[in-house]
Amino acid sequence: MNKADAIREVAKNHLHLTNNQIKQELRRQGVLVSSSFIVNVLGSHRKRLALSSYTVDLRKKAQEFLALVGDDYDLARNLLALAATKQD
Repeated sequence: MNKADAIREVAKNHLHLTNNQIKQELRRQGVLVSSSFIVNVLGSHRKRLALSSYTVDLRKKAQEFLALVGDDYDLARNLLALAATKQD
């Protein structure tokens, strides 16, 4: 597991944790990361707090979407990028 995966695993069900709390938990696991790396992986703490209110529902919908595309993450990402482009 790389550092980014370790950060995601710690924050998976705890989006309310501050960057320092995430760093402390990872340090207990023997993984050293900087706050800026956490922000690069998860976004800012303020943004995570704002998202946490509807994250559970979105995660469920994301899992359904992945199932629709045969659990192909790259295809799902490409389809989302296409959906995000402005249509004329």
